[in-house]
Amino acid sequence: MSAMKKGVKKVAVATLETKDQLCANMIDAGVDPKQALLASTVATVGHIDSIIDRVLGNQSAADITHGLSEVGRGTRPLN
Repeated sequence: MSAMKKGVKKVAVATLETKDQLCANMIDAGVDPKQALLASTVATVGHIDSIIDRVLGNQSAADITHGLSEVGRGTRPLN
């Protein structure tokens, strides 16, 4: 698997992990599970937007490819 594909996969997995953690925290705090699931989606979108802006910014396609490859190689963190 190419470094770029690994980078895309890391971003996708980070999204799911963030959503799962937010949802679990809300349920633990007493929020109805269905409401926690919906709210965690809204909260996750903002978090992922900030990751994408930081990693990709206003870059060209070549720079985006390079940035995702760096994430895939582990040389550019998502957080």
